[in-house]
Amino acid sequence: MPLTAPLRILTEDQIQAIHQAALGLLQRTGIVVKEARARRYFRQAGASVDESSGRVRLPPDVVEAALKLAPDSFVVHARVPDRSVEVSYRRMHVEPMIGRLNILDHLTHQRRRTSLQDVANLVRVADALEHYHLLHSGAIMPSIEGVPLHAAHAHGYLASVSNTGKVVKGSPRGRAIAEDCIRMAAVVAGGEDALRQRPNIFTTVNPVTPLQHDEGQTEGLIEYASFGLPIDVTSEPQAGATSPVTLAGLLAQQTADVISGITLAQLVRPGTPVWYGTCGAIMDMKVGRIALGAVEAGLINAASAQIAAFYGIPCRGTGSTTDSKALDMQAGYEKAITLFMAALGGINCLFYPGTMESALTISLESLVVDHELCGMAYRALRGIQVNADTLAAPLIEAVGPGGNFLGERHTLKFLRQEQFLPTLSNRQTREDWAERTGSATTWDQAHTEVERILATHTPPPLDPQVQTELERIVREVEARGAVARALA
Repeated sequence: MPLTAPLRILTEDQIQAIHQAALGLLQRTGIVVKEARARRYFRQAGASVDESSGRVRLPPDVVEAALKLAPDSFVVHARVPDRSVEVSYRRMHVEPMIGRLNILDHLTHQRRRTSLQDVANLVRVADALEHYHLLHSGAIMPSIEGVPLHAAHAHGYLASVSNTGKVVKGSPRGRAIAEDCIRMAAVVAGGEDALRQRPNIFTTVNPVTPLQHDEGQTEGLIEYASFGLPIDVTSEPQAGATSPVTLAGLLAQQTADVISGITLAQLVRPGTPVWYGTCGAIMDMKVGRIALGAVEAGLINAASAQIAAFYGIPCRGTGSTTDSKALDMQAGYEKAITLFMAALGGINCLFYPGTMESALTISLESLVVDHELCGMAYRALRGIQVNADTLAAPLIEAVGPGGNFLGERHTLKFLRQEQFLPTLSNRQTREDWAERTGSATTWDQAHTEVERILATHTPPPLDPQVQTELERIVREVEARGAVARALA
């Protein structure tokens, strides 16, 4: 159901100032576009294009016309129909992280490279958790341990779609890789025409901040947009390093990055579904590294959601992020702050649950802990309903002074919708906690839940013919790489 977003960081005048600053940057400074077809689309729309440098300067009217073409809502179809996702700038969905180079092994608690079996386990756990909807996947990973580099996207997609009935993300990293992912998604959908009518895959395209679009991901954007498949155009500025240190400057530059990518998507195919995406954060100048768990990341997310709502399009942002290397107190407060600021600020696709260590590492236990945080966020977004039933004045009068409400029908009727009932948080006395759980920590509880899911949860299987065809495509992609190496 539609959710409220009570946190407001920017005024309407400030949003307008950021928008105008972004338009000015695109018109005067322009963007470097390294893909020839993209430059051609821009030139045909009326942009000034310098082929020698790749610099493209966009007139404001071209950008604003394109923004109006982007839909305010769309559906991404899951292979299990009741798990399809209606995306809107008035709703929130959660996209947990699946593919990272590193994983915190749930048995040894040591960091190591992520394998194909890890991808399958991560997706299976996410499939079992109700508050996760759009799934990042092995397809988007640049490499998977033990898998040929050139075929990681194909193996990653197959391992992902085989272990969930939910929506799975594809990779845009180059024309051939994008085509492979789209081809595999079409097999799942029942053909290319069915995929166009009922998109079951989406992707993320990252402008290279500041003000650049690289060749590979721009090729991918064109391929996905040609099919009308949803594209999350996400800029990743770091305040003080790849953007101005001021958050207003970061937002202006980020907006220029993102809306130029959205403009290209609409020039390729008007009406292409998009998200305005942010992965903005600060650089911690003391250590020279991005700080995804910083409170400023929460501010950037909430402000970005307002900017996207100004354009009338959904917003993708980050939440439940931490720079901690363990699921410790630092992870707890950073994850809670970033998730709740993003959710209450109006982020529609909340990305990064499951990550640790500035999103360099993924953890099965973190997926479970963050899922509980997401449940709390959904409860907060529902707010407080005030009506005759919830005010309960006649009930209060009937119970009277000194009474209690434990046995009342009203309590049973409203308990579950009024209170979020956690599965990990322990609210027992210390004595009961020690006796019943063996003094289990949050990590212990999450680990137990991971083990339970992996032992008992069976994702909906792929149709055998679909499975066979996907496996054939994976073999084809592997063979293509072998031929390329032989000819090199």
